[in-house]
Amino acid sequence: MTTLDESSSRLQFVEGHFDNIDAMAASPLAWDLEYEQIGRGRFQGHLSQLMLDRMQLGRVVWSPGVLQRGAAPPGTWMFGLPLVSEGSLHIRRRPVHPGELLAATSRDDVGFTSTGLADVMVVVLPTPLIDRWVQARRGSDTFDVDLPSPRWQVSVAEMTLRAGELHRLLQTLTAQPCDFGQRGLSAVESKIFDVILDMIPSAEVIEPLHSRARIAREVLQILKERLDDPPSITDLCVAVSARERTLHLSCVEAFGRPPASLLAELRLNAAHRALLHPSKTTSVTAVATHYGFTHFGRFAAAYRQRFGELPSTTFARARQ
Repeated sequence: MTTLDESSSRLQFVEGHFDNIDAMAASPLAWDLEYEQIGRGRFQGHLSQLMLDRMQLGRVVWSPGVLQRGAAPPGTWMFGLPLVSEGSLHIRRRPVHPGELLAATSRDDVGFTSTGLADVMVVVLPTPLIDRWVQARRGSDTFDVDLPSPRWQVSVAEMTLRAGELHRLLQTLTAQPCDFGQRGLSAVESKIFDVILDMIPSAEVIEPLHSRARIAREVLQILKERLDDPPSITDLCVAVSARERTLHLSCVEAFGRPPASLLAELRLNAAHRALLHPSKTTSVTAVATHYGFTHFGRFAAAYRQRFGELPSTTFARARQ
C-alpha cells in the first residue's frame, strides 16, 4: 500500500462486489482480516473504502451473517456506525446495544459478528489525532486512548442520522474526487472527527474488557485450531478456565450462538474452502470426513442450507 504524506491531497479508493467471502476479507487496504460465514445462503458482499491523508472512510455490506477477526490498522481506532442490521451485532466479543458506537483499537481483535445482513459505515482514525481532538475539545489530559474502548451510546435515531451523514459524505467524495484540494480534504477530515468523537462524553470512564470477551476469543482460537479434532465442552471449559454456563454465555454474547453451533459453522466454512480450492486428491467424501461430518447426507443438507448449493456442485465447478 502507498503511504500518503500529510501534504498530499491524493485519494485512494477501493470498491468491489464479492461472492467469495475470503476475497472480500482480503480486499481492504491496510487491514489484515479473516471472515467466516455464519448465516444461511450464498454470500454477497460489497466494500467501498476511501483512503484519505490521515484516515479511512468506508462502507461494508454483507449477507448472510459474518464473523470477523483481525485488528484495525496499527496506531488507529476503528469505529462502526450501522446503517442497517438484521439479527444481532457483536463487537469485541460483546453484544451491541441499539444506538451503540462500534469501537476497537489496533490492539484489540475487532471480534465483529453479525448474525444477519449488515450495512455499516466504517471510520479509521489515528490515535494521536484522537488524543489531540479530545484534549482540545474536551479539555481532558487524562483520556487514555490506548485503553480498550467503552460502550459509547446515543439514541437509535441519532446513530442513524450520523451514519447517514457519513454515507452521503462518502458518496460525494467518490463522485467528485477532483473537487477537493488539500484545504477541502482537511475540512472533510474535521467533519468526520466531529461525527464520531462528538459521541464521546467529556467524563467518560474507560471500562476493561469483560472476562467473557477473553473466554470467547480463546474459544474461537481453539475451535479454529482443532476443526478436524474438535474438543468436547469439558475440554473447552478446562482450556479457558470457565464453567459450562459461562462458556455458553460468552459465545452467545460474542457470536450470537453457543459453542457447538459455532463449531459447526466453522467446520462448514472450512469444508467450503477446501472444495473451492481442491488438490488432485480432494474428494467431497474426504473433505467431509476430514472435518468430522460422518453422515454425508446431513453434511450435504447443511452445506446446501449454508451456501445455496450441494458440495458436489462447488467441487465440480472448482475442478473445471
